[in-house]
Amino acid sequence: MMAASTPVAAANTIVRVCLLLATAIALGDGLQQLAQGGPANTADADNAHRFMAGVYIGWAPLFAWAAATIRSQGVLVYFLAVPIFLGGVGRLVSFAQDGMPSPAGAFLASALLEFILPIVIVWAHSTALRSRRAPAAT
Repeated sequence: MMAASTPVAAANTIVRVCLLLATAIALGDGLQQLAQGGPANTADADNAHRFMAGVYIGWAPLFAWAAATIRSQGVLVYFLAVPIFLGGVGRLVSFAQDGMPSPAGAFLASALLEFILPIVIVWAHSTALRSRRAPAAT
């Protein structure tokens, strides 16, 4: 019985850590962008920037709640991986159109994390769900 629950526990822990990391990123970046706003002297960009910062902050409690209740979560976890991935896509589009912001290393690391986290979340959560459904070895 212990062997059957070990993969589930490990996979759930991996997903939990990834979701808590996403919580910290959404909250930290969202608060920074809410305070900083968009480019100076552009009311349209500032308005959109601060609106999206609020949306970003709004995701943080959902990520945290899913992490706290991971053992009872199903498909929701996959939906939570999507905006993380799309954030990485947005960064790549920005890099291509506007160049690399400074410090480049920090922004490249963020983009890499936004592609790795969703993959790890989907893989680990799928592993946990499969392990939950597998009959216990006797």
